[in-house]
Formats: sequence, structure tokens, C-alpha cells
Amino acid sequence: MNDLFSELEEAAIEQYDHSDLPKWLADPVLVVARNPEAYRGKEYLVEILLAQVREYDVYAEAGCCKWAYDHEDIKRTLRWLEEER
Repeated sequence: MNDLFSELEEAAIEQYDHSDLPKWLADPVLVVARNPEAYRGKEYLVEILLAQVREYDVYAEAGCCKWAYDHEDIKRTLRWLEEER
């Protein structure tokens, strides 16, 4: 199970270091990634968050078709994780 959280941490660091994931968004994602015990039973939301972080694109809403996830998607999932704690 910790593999999921490790993957989330790696994806967040990768997107922050090499893409456009802003610090204000990377930080709460890393909190989730580094606290698997706090999110036990919510792995389905962590899986969604992982996919969103991996496919994050600051310009996801810029074209005619949405093909990636933007900051609003990630913020929403983080909110769901906190609401269900």
C-alpha cells in the first residue's frame, strides 16, 4: 500500500522539479504522500490524485478539449481527502 504513496511522492517531486506544478500545490500533495496512515481507507482518492499529478498541465483548460488535469482538479481531490478524514 505504501507503494501508492511513494509513487505519489515521486510524481509530485518530478512535476514540481521538471514541470509546472507550483509549490503551493505540491506541498499539500506531499503531505498526503508522506502520511499514508492518515489516509488509510481513502486509497481510491489517492489513486485519483496520483493520476492527476502525473498528468498535470497548467494549460489543461486552454484548448477546446480538456486532455490533462489542472490545479482545480488537484485542489478538489485534496479537499475530498480532507473532508473524509
